[in-house]
Amino acid sequence: MLRLIVTLLTSLTIALISTPEVIKVITKNNVFDLPGGRKVHTELIPSMGGVGIFIAFLLSCCIWIPMSSAIELRFLFFGIILIFFMGVRDDMLAMSPRNKLIIQLIAATVVVGFGDVQIKSFYSLYENLNFPEWFSFATTVFVIIALTNAFNLIDGINGLAGAIALIITASLGAWFFLVGNHSYAIMMVAMLGGVLGFLYYNWGRATIFMGDTGSMILGFFLSCSLVLFINTDYALPVEHTYKLPDAVSMAVALFIYPIIDTLRVFTIRILNGRSPFSPDRKHIHHIFIRTGFSHAATSTIIASISTLFLIVCYFANFYIQDLLLLACILTALYMIPLLLKWRVYYYKNNKEEITKKVQRKKAKESAKFKVERNVG
Repeated sequence: MLRLIVTLLTSLTIALISTPEVIKVITKNNVFDLPGGRKVHTELIPSMGGVGIFIAFLLSCCIWIPMSSAIELRFLFFGIILIFFMGVRDDMLAMSPRNKLIIQLIAATVVVGFGDVQIKSFYSLYENLNFPEWFSFATTVFVIIALTNAFNLIDGINGLAGAIALIITASLGAWFFLVGNHSYAIMMVAMLGGVLGFLYYNWGRATIFMGDTGSMILGFFLSCSLVLFINTDYALPVEHTYKLPDAVSMAVALFIYPIIDTLRVFTIRILNGRSPFSPDRKHIHHIFIRTGFSHAATSTIIASISTLFLIVCYFANFYIQDLLLLACILTALYMIPLLLKWRVYYYKNNKEEITKKVQRKKAKESAKFKVERNVG
């Protein structure tokens, strides 16, 4: 436990110290996140906040993970480093989707092929069926790339991607610690501290954005971690206190918001005859913003709902059969967004009033921000 606490403090401190330096370098070199597309900001804000997260995570892991475990995880670290450099390049000079996909494919192939991070069966859903090696490899690579990009897509407002990452890393970190896998727990806590340090500068009125540098490494790391979580749980003896009846359903529950949001916007774009990868403002968090919620409020609401959903699924795990629980979760992927309709209906009927309210709020915040900059 002491090692985990020290790891958290180490990572948090490094992120808090390194992020302002990243802001200075980025500002000096004019690497800004430009408004437009699915983005809701109107000012030039430094991007590449993921650099601070990456530095905090990697240094903390190097310091606190035992050498023997670090060697076993070397392919995972290689994949994360490769994704990091891809994110840096994309934030500095936009890469084509094709080139990004190729690099993601290489990173996932290395982790899955050499790091033994594989989805090997249906697990508790159908224990008697093991996947052939080729199918296991292809399925895992697809899942990792899909979840990586799903996580990248939710990074549309301040604090949201970081808040979701906090929920996942904290949950997995606690579970890995309870089952005695301290190396994995340290990894989770190291990433948790890095994200916490970044959020200090990104929550509310951000002074830096995560950028692809951050969202891509978080998505890649978290998707690989979910596979490790499922395999670790499956290997536990049946009588183990913390063995879950259905780890697959819990993995889906942990990643519920990125999955919901991605499936939703892809469906809307395809039905409208557009590419599923074309940027827009149809994401769930954009709906909240358009209807008057602030970035901080939207991120808090979505993170709270995700946490509540995770807690409900955890306890349901012990009372509902595996396939039925997974069916309930998958049904929620499309049912939960319907709850937003009441807000959309209210917005349509009070559009003028809400628009004026949002404009007044933005003007007030902008004036306050300018005063603070002049004072500073």
